Amino acid sequence: MEQQYKFHQKVWLQELLKSMKTSYGFTLIEMLVVLSAFFILSFSTAFLFTPQSSLLEKNLFFSQLKSDLLYAQQYAMSHQQKVTVHIMPENNYYYIRGTDYTEAYLIKRYYPKGIKVTKGSMKLLFNYMPDGNIDSFGSTNITIGRKTYKMMILIGKGRFYVTEE
Repeated sequence: MEQQYKFHQKVWLQELLKSMKTSYGFTLIEMLVVLSAFFILSFSTAFLFTPQSSLLEKNLFFSQLKSDLLYAQQYAMSHQQKVTVHIMPENNYYYIRGTDYTEAYLIKRYYPKGIKVTKGSMKLLFNYMPDGNIDSFGSTNITIGRKTYKMMILIGKGRFYVTEE
């Protein structure tokens, strides 16, 4: 039985060596098929993830803006001073500063060029008073991609919300 096993192993090894001598690798057409399938998969995944990045950009922008406006309101109340919020859409940033203009900004935040902020019914410069109230109210338009959002700042305590138009 052992001799028969060694014989089959020897025959199999000879067949393998013989096939390796006659095999020259992949043909050009086989390589092109595999490479084209690889590139199609690579490019299709890139296009599938693009909407996700704009959604992430939108969520990050609104989350950061909300946090910064709440910080400005809290700073005004805790330091008992007026705090200015100024959105500069031509340079894609906004800043928050106290009443002492010789000191550095409390916050200076840049946002992506794909986000366009325009004046609605209120100016892009407003103040939080020492009691936490806001000096103006109204709407600001924010365009991200093909969607437009309206940020409404309410009269009184400076609360705000964002809606999609």
